[in-house]
Amino acid sequence: MNTQTIAVALVMSVIASTPIVANRQRLVFEIASVKPAGDVPGETLARFGSGCDGSFPGVENNRFRVTTTVYALMTWAYGYNDRGGCGFVTNGNLISGGPSWIRNQRFEIQAVLPDGAPSYSLAQFLDGRAPSLESMLRTLLEDRFKLVVRRETRDVPVYAIVAARGGAKVPAAKPGEPVAFGIRRERDLNGGTTDRFVVSNANMNRVAILAGLVLRRPVIDRTGLTGEFTFDLRFAPQDANAGESSAPSLGTAFQEELGLRIEDSRGPVEALVIESAERPTEN
Repeated sequence: MNTQTIAVALVMSVIASTPIVANRQRLVFEIASVKPAGDVPGETLARFGSGCDGSFPGVENNRFRVTTTVYALMTWAYGYNDRGGCGFVTNGNLISGGPSWIRNQRFEIQAVLPDGAPSYSLAQFLDGRAPSLESMLRTLLEDRFKLVVRRETRDVPVYAIVAARGGAKVPAAKPGEPVAFGIRRERDLNGGTTDRFVVSNANMNRVAILAGLVLRRPVIDRTGLTGEFTFDLRFAPQDANAGESSAPSLGTAFQEELGLRIEDSRGPVEALVIESAERPTEN
């Protein structure tokens, strides 16, 4: 059986529906370079969603670098990292307005944090634990892209993960297991297709993030479960072009093997409306 990894370990955590804090300190990069880097291929936008291009930043030694869209930068800068980042924003349609180039043109960003600024890792940044770096990105967007946004709270459709009637039975992680989670696709010799929901030493917030990537809708953890878990579920692919599968749906797999239900719900989430933006002057 051949295995094709279609989504690898993602270092993100905590989906929530609490508002973004509005009055954060405005900090500035010591040095910041912004250069146009061409358009995002159409197939990439189709795969990751409007404005998301699958890029991950480099965060090390008090330096930040990435080549991506303004849309993706906004999802990192305005406090969505602790809810799943660009995928969460796209699936919830939480950024609206603005010119089309914000979503389909990439920019190369190279920046240096000032002396005395906290030193963050990539994991901290993608977990939403790098507030000073987020503030510097907001300043860069405001100063270099003349970005002006309006915040509003929207009640949007979500999925909620809850304990089933018989109680949750999610396997606990063993000490020392690696931290990882992702989706893997398998094809058998008969042309059938099955996806695997693979979780290793991850909490329920990360399970919810991964479920949101599969279901293309924000997912909120309402299980009340704490700690880390490890499991590997087989489920039928969601995309129509994946071919036949004998595996159950993701919802059925969750209920039968984990004692969890994925149910329709709604939740208040803070959204951003782009009032204005300008292409930056290259430097």
